[in-house]
Amino acid sequence: MSAILEKIEKFVSCVCVSIMAVLVFGNVIARFVFDHSLAVSDEMSTYLFVLMSFMGTAIAARRGAHLGLSIVTDRLGENARKNVQIVMYGVSAFFCLLIVIFGVQMVVSQYTLGQETAAMQWPEWIYGSFVPIGACFAMIAFLQGIVNIRRYGHPQGNPQEQFSDDMINQAVSEKTIETLDNLTEGEDQ
Repeated sequence: MSAILEKIEKFVSCVCVSIMAVLVFGNVIARFVFDHSLAVSDEMSTYLFVLMSFMGTAIAARRGAHLGLSIVTDRLGENARKNVQIVMYGVSAFFCLLIVIFGVQMVVSQYTLGQETAAMQWPEWIYGSFVPIGACFAMIAFLQGIVNIRRYGHPQGNPQEQFSDDMINQAVSEKTIETLDNLTEGEDQ
């Protein structure tokens, strides 16, 4: 399940970045050639950036790659460090839960009031839904991180599962394997 969610997060992030790049490039051309900017570009880029930010948060949570000040945790023992990490992931998951709850309320309000976006005149709730959806992905990633920290001591999970022999063999060329074999044979003799 975790692998599927991570693939979705990476795919959505890539799509958001790609669309944003095209929109911003088109906007630069429009400003340069026509002396006017495209309001659609600014509007869509902003909404896509929100979604991409939440997906990036989820990806970073799965990898244990969030920025943090480790001056205190570096001085703690292994168990205390794990406990602090679990608490921090728990606080982050709770914060994401609040964003989901208030985000759903925001979307319901936008839908009820019939709000539309300024430039495209699309229903605002479509883009507003990016907030609770993205926060939900991030919350799930933080919760899975807690489980992985308790089991394996790291948010990424079991290192043996991540680097299987097949993956290593695909990454290392046959020539490198042959050279390593020759080196180890020389040591044995």
